[in-house]
Amino acid sequence: LFGLFTYNFLPIIDFLPYKIGNHIPSLMVIPEGEKSDEFQIMYHLKNKKTKAEKDMSDKEYLKTEIWKDDNWEIVGEPTKELIKKGFEPKIKDLIITDASGTDYTKELIENPYYSLVFVAYNLDDTNNKAIGSLNALALNATQQYNIRSVLLTSNAARDAEVFIKKNNLFSEVFYADAVPLKSMVRANPGIILLKNGVVINKWHFHNMPSFDDLSNKYFSK
Repeated sequence: LFGLFTYNFLPIIDFLPYKIGNHIPSLMVIPEGEKSDEFQIMYHLKNKKTKAEKDMSDKEYLKTEIWKDDNWEIVGEPTKELIKKGFEPKIKDLIITDASGTDYTKELIENPYYSLVFVAYNLDDTNNKAIGSLNALALNATQQYNIRSVLLTSNAARDAEVFIKKNNLFSEVFYADAVPLKSMVRANPGIILLKNGVVINKWHFHNMPSFDDLSNKYFSK
C-alpha cells in the first residue's frame, strides 16, 4: 500500500534538494569559505632529439620553464585530472534553456513573484488529462493574477512543438535534462509553486490543487 501511495502521490518525506521550503539558488552554488574541486592540467611531452617522453603537470611545466627548451614539445591534448575533491552543491546539473539554447535558469528560478512550474520530463508518457487540467490552471492564474507558468521537459524541441500544438498548451515551454526534472517532483506531470527561488509547495497530478485553492491560499495574499 505504501508503495502504491508513493507511486500515485508524492513521497511523504522528501530527501531531494527540491523539497518544500528549500531555496533552490543557494543549493546551486558553492558557499563562501568552501572550496571547489581542485584540478591540474597534465601535459605529455616528447623530446625531439632524444625521443624521450614524460608527463608533467601545468605547475611543473611553468616552474621548470621547460617550455623555453625548443627540444621539448607537447604531444596530443592536455588532460584534466582531479587532485582534490571540493564542496559539491546539492543541485549541480540544473540548466533550463529555451528551444534555441538560451539559458533561462536564473530568470525562471529566481522570479520574485509566484510562478507555476509544470514538470513533464517525458511528454510521450505524460498524463494528457492532467495536462488539460494544468492548462486551465495556468490560464486562470495568468488572467486573474498575472502568474507566470512554465512547463519543463527533457524532450527535444521539435517533439515538444508537436505536443504544444496538439494540446493547445498555454504555458511557456523550456528544456532541461531529465535527471534534475525527475528529482524536482516524482510525477509526470508534477506541479511546483515557486516564489523567489523557494519551493512553496508541490503536487503530484493525482492531487493537483484547484485554481480556487491556489488563489485562496497563495495568490490573493
